[in-house]
This record gives sequence, C-alpha cells and structure tokens, in this order.
Amino acid sequence: MPVHRPAGPENGDRSVLNATQRQAGRRLLLPREHGAWGMVSLPFLAGAVVGGDWVTVRVLAALLAVFSVILLREPLLFYWRQRAARNKYGCPSRPAAASGGYERRNALLSLLIYCLGGAIAGLYLAAQLPLVPLLLLGCGAALLTVVAAHFTVRNYQRHPVLQIASAMGLTSSSLVAYLASSGRWEAPAFWIWGLFAAHSSVSVLIVHARLETMIAAKTSASAPTADRRNAWIAQAGIGLLLATLAISGRPWLVLPFLPPLLLHIWELRQFQPEKLHRLPMRRVGWMQLTASVAFCLLLIAVWR
Repeated sequence: MPVHRPAGPENGDRSVLNATQRQAGRRLLLPREHGAWGMVSLPFLAGAVVGGDWVTVRVLAALLAVFSVILLREPLLFYWRQRAARNKYGCPSRPAAASGGYERRNALLSLLIYCLGGAIAGLYLAAQLPLVPLLLLGCGAALLTVVAAHFTVRNYQRHPVLQIASAMGLTSSSLVAYLASSGRWEAPAFWIWGLFAAHSSVSVLIVHARLETMIAAKTSASAPTADRRNAWIAQAGIGLLLATLAISGRPWLVLPFLPPLLLHIWELRQFQPEKLHRLPMRRVGWMQLTASVAFCLLLIAVWR
C-alpha cells in the first residue's frame, strides 16, 4: 500500500524544483518591448531600400548584426540584475537557486548565440565595408547598450529621456542599412535617421501622455499633466520642423509626417479621462504601427 508523505520542506522544495524544470525549459531570452522592433526594423528597411542595392548578402549581414546587438541586451540584463540582487539580498533559497540555474543556462545560451551571430556578421561587414563608419556604429551601439542596461536595472527604463535616447539609437539602424546597401554614407542616410528619430521620439511622448491619462481616469485627485503637455510641445516641434523643411526647399519631406501627425493630434484630443475608454489599447497599437509603416513607405517613396 503506498505511503502518503506530507509535503514537508524537503518535499515542498522538490515539487518546486520539478515545476521549475517543467516551466523553465531551454529557450532564448527575447526582448519584451514590441515597439523597439518597429523602431529598429522600419528605419533599417528605409535605409536599405534608399541606399540602392538592398537585396544582397551585405544587407543580410547588417540585419543580423543589428538584431544581434538588440537581442544581446537581454542576457546582459539578466546577469546584471542577478548580480544586483545577490549583492542586495544575499544567497537565494533552494527553489530560487534551481530556477536561477535554469535561467542562467538560458541566458548563457542566448549570450553565446547572439555573440556568435554578431561576430560573424561583424567580421563579414568589416571585410566588405569601410572600417571607420563600422567602428563608430559599433562603439555607439555598445555604449547605448551599457547605458540602457545600467538604467534598466535601476528601474529608470521608462523615463521619457532614456526612452527618447534609446529611440535615437534604435533608429540609427538606418545608417547601418544604408552603409551596407550603398557601400558609403551619403546625405540621405543622415536625413532618414534624423527624420525617423524625430518621429519615434514624438511617438514615445504620445505613449507617456496616454499612460498619464489612464492614471488620471482611475483617481479622483488632481492628476499630473506634464506628459500631455510635453506631447503637445513635441507636436509643435514637429510642426516647426515641417515648416522649416518646406521653406528650405525640401517640401517633399513633409509628406511622410502627415499620417502620424494627424493621428497624434487626434489622439491627444482624445486624451481626456472621460473619453479614454472608447478606444481599446490593441486598436491603438495597430493604429500607431500603421502610421509608422506609412511614414516609412512614404519616406522611401520621396527619396527613391
């Protein structure tokens, strides 16, 4: 007759270990920020297409290098967070240690694969392209990765200034793509980067304004309005940029901004607690993505 054993500390630990083994599995660590993929992919597409010869092995290698750098942030964050937690809380319990062991293996596997992909792509690009631009891009990417990881571990990752700086770094994928596509940097490469950085920075502030309005809808006390004010100031800045482009003889560069500009102004007018519930967040996300895709395609069209 089987003997029932009560779930004491040892059996409890074993059940937690078994659950950890079933759930952890061996998988790669991937970023959870969906918006970051759009901020890096759409500028890359624009830079590659405008650069000219964009269906080449060089462009594929550049894409692998860019994605490897983006993905590399996740295992680095894991090890950084684990070190910070160990310094603050000391040694973990047995179940936590077992779970951490599986997570460490996933982080190590991710780190090795991402580093290998980045190294292969980087060596190929170094043999095909000028070294100085590649070194500038590589040093900038490394610096941004370290700075972003440092502030993320300290829970400052959602600060608007840091997110705007990250957006400027992510949109610089257009510089990599243009260099891989044409073999050199020309004026359109920097125009594409600058315009995408402006568009993405405004989008970041719009997201913060929406979150602020959601908080205001849940509280009866007076809620802050700084994020909504900053979003309106950013829209005014975009309007000033468009006027400058038109006056300086580049009116065609105004066209890509029209879809996101109209969407953002409409959104800001909806940012009132009594109106916010009328539009589901999923639909808002798809609208933002559609506006960004339209911006990308129109920017490609005016430069081609």
